[in-house]
Amino acid sequence: MPADIEPPALARLVDFAERPRTRDWSLRAALVRYAQPEPQRVNDLLELVRRVEWALGQDARALAHDGEELWSALDAGDASGPHARLVGVLRAARDLDGLGDLLAAWALDPARDRPDGEVDRVIAGVAERLDALGVPREERARPPGRRG
Repeated sequence: MPADIEPPALARLVDFAERPRTRDWSLRAALVRYAQPEPQRVNDLLELVRRVEWALGQDARALAHDGEELWSALDAGDASGPHARLVGVLRAARDLDGLGDLLAAWALDPARDRPDGEVDRVIAGVAERLDALGVPREERARPPGRRG
């Protein structure tokens, strides 16, 4: 958990991908297990995780200095103000965080039905939110061409 972010709940949210959950399963660890049957869904989720982490990194100073204000705006659903974009990114992180709890619970018992419907819903919603906020998509490096 990032130590310089207050309140602690905001710090936990910012650490959504690595934070231990059920029996110490993080979102990333659960995605490793979920990737066995669902590699494309995991690929899509990891792209969103990286986009959110990148956007949060861009606003690290605001997270450290205005954490209480940001947390209040997030709780209130306030999409206005000087940190409107950051609050939107935090909403996306909260959606991924909730999915992390679900996937960690599934990872403990992968014989259960996979949460594919919820995964698809979160992927679509978070991707739409990040696009609307202008959070860039990853640029994929092309493999080197064949030399002639």
